Amino acid sequence: MLEKTEGIVLRSIKHSDSGIISHIFTRKYGRLSLIVKGINSKKRNTRKVYFQPLQILSIEFYYREKKDLHVVKEAGPFFNYSNIPYDVSMNSLLIFIGEILYKALKPTGPDEDLYNYITETLEYLDRENRLMPNFHIGFIIGLTKYLGFAPSNNYNASSPYFDMHNGIYSPNMPLHGYYMAREYSSLLNDFLRSDISECNKIALSGKKRKQFLDDILAFYSLHIPGFKKIHSLQVYSEIFSGSDQQ
Repeated sequence: MLEKTEGIVLRSIKHSDSGIISHIFTRKYGRLSLIVKGINSKKRNTRKVYFQPLQILSIEFYYREKKDLHVVKEAGPFFNYSNIPYDVSMNSLLIFIGEILYKALKPTGPDEDLYNYITETLEYLDRENRLMPNFHIGFIIGLTKYLGFAPSNNYNASSPYFDMHNGIYSPNMPLHGYYMAREYSSLLNDFLRSDISECNKIALSGKKRKQFLDDILAFYSLHIPGFKKIHSLQVYSEIFSGSDQQ
C-alpha cells in the first residue's frame, strides 16, 4: 500500500553499495524502519543527504502491514533548515539529540503530540541561530513528558533530593542510591519550571552542565529498557567545552 507522511530521521545506516536503511519517526505511523534502494542513482530524486539525523522529510513509501521494513519510493525535505546545516556546533547537537531519540523512541504507533514537540523545538532552534549550551538539557527533560516518565515537580525545602527511581522529590537520600545531589535536584526544578526558550538563562558552568546531563541520562536509563551509552556525548561535550556560563 502506497502511503505518504512526514517523518523525522533518527539514524541511517548503509545497507548495500546503493542503499540505506533509515529509522524514521513518522507522523502517521510512529517509528518505522525504511529501506531506500538505489540512493546513489542519478535517475532518482531521493538523495542520501536527505537522511541525516533530524532532517524532517516528506516520504512516499510502500507500507507493508506486519512487516519490519518498508520501501521508500520518493523522499525529500518537508522542512528546510535555514541555519543549522551551516553551523558545526548545531550539527553536532542534532547528532546528539538524534541518538537520544533513536534509543528512546520505540515502535509503539503514532504520537501526534510527541511528533509536534520534536519538530516545533527543532524549528525554534533553527530560528534562533545561536549557541545555546542548555538547549539539549531542556529538550530531553521536556521529552520525558511525552515518553511517560516526567519528573513530579514537588521540589521544596523539605524535599530537596530527586529520587530518580521513583521520579519524585524526597526528604531524604533514598536508600536505593539512585538520586540527584541537592544542587542538581534544585537545577532540575529550575529546568522543569522553564520552557525551552528560557533554559539558556539558567547559569551553568561546563563542569556542572556535564554532571547534570549525566544524571539526566542515568534517569533515562532507569526508565527506558535498553537505553545505553550515548556515543555522541563526548564529541558534543568537547565542542561546548569553551561555552561555559559562570
